[in-house]
Amino acid sequence: MMASGGQMSAAEVSLPTGMLRVCVEGGDPDWPLDRLCGFAARRNPKRGFLVVSKVLGRHWPARPREMRAAVRALAARLPGDLAGPVVVMGLAETAVCLGQTLHEEMAREDALYLHSTRQRIDHPLLARFEEPHSHASAHLVYEPVVPGFERPRTLVLVDDEVSTGTTLTNLARALVTRWPSVERIVVATLTDWSGGGWLAAMPRPATIASLLQGRLDWTPAGVADDLAGFEAAAGTLGVLDDPVNHGRLGRSDSDVAEPDMQPAVQGPLRIVGTGEFTYAPFRLAERLEDAGRDVVVQATSRSPARIGGALACALSFDDNYGTGVPNFLYNADAADGRTTWICHETPGVDPALVAALNAQTLRWSGR
Repeated sequence: MMASGGQMSAAEVSLPTGMLRVCVEGGDPDWPLDRLCGFAARRNPKRGFLVVSKVLGRHWPARPREMRAAVRALAARLPGDLAGPVVVMGLAETAVCLGQTLHEEMAREDALYLHSTRQRIDHPLLARFEEPHSHASAHLVYEPVVPGFERPRTLVLVDDEVSTGTTLTNLARALVTRWPSVERIVVATLTDWSGGGWLAAMPRPATIASLLQGRLDWTPAGVADDLAGFEAAAGTLGVLDDPVNHGRLGRSDSDVAEPDMQPAVQGPLRIVGTGEFTYAPFRLAERLEDAGRDVVVQATSRSPARIGGALACALSFDDNYGTGVPNFLYNADAADGRTTWICHETPGVDPALVAALNAQTLRWSGR
């Protein structure tokens, strides 16, 4: 869709919930729209479309090398003069792995990674903010346990795509209230559809770095899904007893623990992360790919969507964090010949998901 020479291009995407007009206005020529994302229909009256990233390892099965390459390209677009200490914040659930990989690529000793969460743990809360267009709008941010980041000077806020900037503005305001030492904010995202006007509302001078810039013009079709039961449960927060700190309490390193056990595998492999637990599964997939394995990465989601567009199939099952909220796995075809490993930090996962993919489960329970 990107014309030669980086000229603006446009297309219309017809979805069951409406018509989406996609205008690409600029970006990295190595990362055109078709390489970065597709589109599908949300089952959500607040927003009827979904940007389906092809390099995130969430709704679309992604190669670890492609995921790494996208994050490396995004990291190269960050300003080179960021004053430390730096806090890199990934938004749950979608951008947890993206944010942690970006933190790793930055390779700064004065940078902390921290991600928002929808899980309650026994630890002091730093901030709470809202994601208005989401079914599960509440995000929690906990006090980092790593010393030396009590007065950060720079925030790097990471999300997979930006459409209005409202959520990021809400997050920035909440963090600056607790960290008035912040002098500068950088938003890092794979695709920026916002136009950037919202940056003026940020509580500190702010810029945005992305691989692609454009606009999304949405015309809803008036199609309504019966989500009354889902909407009632969607805001439920999970509870994690004695959680391992994969990023909710802040990490200054990129060390990744191994699963409790790792089965032998032959042939192509699908590694599935669950909810907010995505970075360690990605690193496992990356290591196996480096060893010559044919492996793709995906992750479960709380976001309900319709089949069509960039979503070919879906599985529905119970949330492994015990909230009672339905969870989904998209574009995971049990007939594609891949062995499936489902990775989790919780005591278990829904047996229905395991059976649907004839999967094996890998738990991370160590420190």
